[in-house]
Amino acid sequence: MIKMIRLGLLTVVLLYAGCKKDRGYYDYRNQLKKFDGNTYDFLKTQQQYDSFLLAIDRVQLTDSIKSGAYTVFAPSDASFKQAIDNMNTLRTIQGRALMNISTVPYEQLDSLVCRYIVRGKVLSDSMQLQDGINLPAIRYGYTMHGKLNRADAEGNVKGGPGVITYSDTKEVIYTNRWSNTSTVAIDISTNNGLVNILEKDHMFGFDEFIPRMNPTTSSPWNADAFFIPGIIGLEQYNRGGNRVAYLDFSGGNYGGQYRPAEEVDITTADEGGFKVGWTETGEWMLYTVNITETGNYGMTLRYGSGGDNGRLHIELDNNVVIGSMLILPGTGGYATYRDVTAAVQLTAGKHLLKVYYDFANFDLRFLKFVPVNRPMPIPGVITLEDYDAGGEGVGYHDNDANNAGGKWRPSEGVDIDFSRNEGGGYQVGWTNDGEWMNYTVDVKETGFYTAATLMGSPNNDKKFHIEFDGQNVSGIVNVPNTSDYHRRQYATATVYLTKGIHIMRFFEDTGGYDVKSVTFKPLN
Repeated sequence: MIKMIRLGLLTVVLLYAGCKKDRGYYDYRNQLKKFDGNTYDFLKTQQQYDSFLLAIDRVQLTDSIKSGAYTVFAPSDASFKQAIDNMNTLRTIQGRALMNISTVPYEQLDSLVCRYIVRGKVLSDSMQLQDGINLPAIRYGYTMHGKLNRADAEGNVKGGPGVITYSDTKEVIYTNRWSNTSTVAIDISTNNGLVNILEKDHMFGFDEFIPRMNPTTSSPWNADAFFIPGIIGLEQYNRGGNRVAYLDFSGGNYGGQYRPAEEVDITTADEGGFKVGWTETGEWMLYTVNITETGNYGMTLRYGSGGDNGRLHIELDNNVVIGSMLILPGTGGYATYRDVTAAVQLTAGKHLLKVYYDFANFDLRFLKFVPVNRPMPIPGVITLEDYDAGGEGVGYHDNDANNAGGKWRPSEGVDIDFSRNEGGGYQVGWTNDGEWMNYTVDVKETGFYTAATLMGSPNNDKKFHIEFDGQNVSGIVNVPNTSDYHRRQYATATVYLTKGIHIMRFFEDTGGYDVKSVTFKPLN
């Protein structure tokens, strides 16, 4: 009798469980694994992430992984082996020395490692939104993406274990240009973070490892090409290494002040910022540029020289630019600088610009391009020291007539100094409440644009706005506290602009910051 009762109860339980599943109540949950230790130690104990840990150590993220709140998407040793083997196969064919994690270019390894570590503890359940979620990388604000999908289980659609599709977005909105990989285990909890394990077929670096570590073509130093018109800080030549992005005959960076692992010789300039020195005849550097419109430009080079008759020219896509040959008189020494200008005609589009040393006895600071007898184009960069002519009340308003910086347009009231960090050029400083500057601009297409203003300030609660033809298009924009006037960040606003010629005004609602430029890009 007791056996019969037990059998009956078991039958009821089984029928109830079956009814739950049939009615859609079945809910598979990944088992949340807990490791009693920090994230770094967890990866170490698994004995299949040694390559990843070596890369983490090399780019100086060890302490962050040991104590910070981060979510790690861990590539295995197999992922690294595949990437390095493929790279070295190509290097062997090309007759180049083999490389490993300890010898690949630091800045490239740093950029790629950071893509596997995102800020905060991000559980997989938060990635169930239809479009997934963006995930900020640990450094540089680079955007990764996570999307949780569930496999089917026991006949139940999406009733099985969760798999995260982890994507390198390439900083574009078009998902067909993303590079994707998948997880095999998720939500492993450590004392300070979370770990998701990537599939072994994933090749470290997504699809960028080989072109970054073993380039045959160069790529921009910054996220985007340099806009022309605009400023090119000559220390920011392309990535790619010797004989690809530049040609330098000496071993090592003699100055060692910027990009020390490469051979271009860079040191600090006496007037602030950086300069390329120890130049030799026949050397060159490449820069990816985006020329916004075809036309005539004034090209200005800032340099210093201890001797006469230095010469250089520029090329676009290996074609010499007519009129670009510059003869560089002595300036009285390498630490004394002056400008030399030429008129050149440039063709719209994306190009490789080469600076070639025909006779080298000079140090180089930066190149500047401005359109001749026409407005500044948008999209493009508006260098704020290039406000309209006309003086006080027409081209600008400044609360006093003195140019406190005196480094550009010294007879006018706008206060302009050299930019004292990377990138070269100038910045407007000593800003005050109610001051403004006007710019005649040519908007090429109607639409939404991002307006990114490059600025620095040690102060809080500072503000500005941007007007077009007297209308505030940006709203009030808060100035970031960067801790120093010459340590810069972008303050970004979205604006709607109509095609045609306009007067843009940069209006200082408050002072207390230095500002360098405004870059306009189409929103999409």
